Amino acid sequence: MMNMNIFQLFFNYLEERPYNNVYQNMKQDSDYLEATTKETKLSQQFKELDLSDEQRRIIMQWTDAIQAQESAYTAVVFRMGMQLCFSLLVQLADLK
Repeated sequence: MMNMNIFQLFFNYLEERPYNNVYQNMKQDSDYLEATTKETKLSQQFKELDLSDEQRRIIMQWTDAIQAQESAYTAVVFRMGMQLCFSLLVQLADLK
């Protein structure tokens, strides 16, 4: 049995965050900053390629499809995580 209040645990975690908005937290995230730098560099290289309009269109549609797939995956995982958290809270609070 846990000897800890789950709400206090969540509160402590949230209090550790220096900012309460996504933009400020992303500016502090090294993985996000690295991915942004890489995306900017690759975007510039893509613009410099000698591709036809049709080739550029296909590549752009492909990257859009990849991004849409990743966004949908993220939403599904987020919903599953939230469902598991609420299930855990109900169990811990014995609200069955």
